[in-house]
Amino acid sequence: MDKRRHPRLHLQVPIRFIVEQPETRDSQTGEGILKDISNGGILFKVEPPLPVQPGNIREFSFFLIPENTQQCDLDHFKAQGLVLRIDPPDPNSSAYGVAVQFLSALTKKDVNITMTISPRRRVGSRTKPSGDEP
Repeated sequence: MDKRRHPRLHLQVPIRFIVEQPETRDSQTGEGILKDISNGGILFKVEPPLPVQPGNIREFSFFLIPENTQQCDLDHFKAQGLVLRIDPPDPNSSAYGVAVQFLSALTKKDVNITMTISPRRRVGSRTKPSGDEP
């Protein structure tokens, strides 16, 4: 049973990202794969692992990499987040998963984003939606 507060959108989208430490404004940039996103957080894969630990609060900026590399205007999403966990690589992969809980509203180019996402049903899941359980 999935008790998530926010339904997730499952993706396989290449992204660029910037991770900033609020106190020092030091930043780390990189590329990865966006795995899922919701109003509550994000999971993305990255090689090598970012120099963050569970419990760190950071400013995250994500840029969707368009399929057509001639396109210049990348979609840009930004939020403050708490690093919840770092997942080890799956077998036959070297990409680490970074799970982040958003502490501020997810914004796109200074405009608030409202996501409407239908929950994904899993095989063997209940037939009734679970609602907004904590």
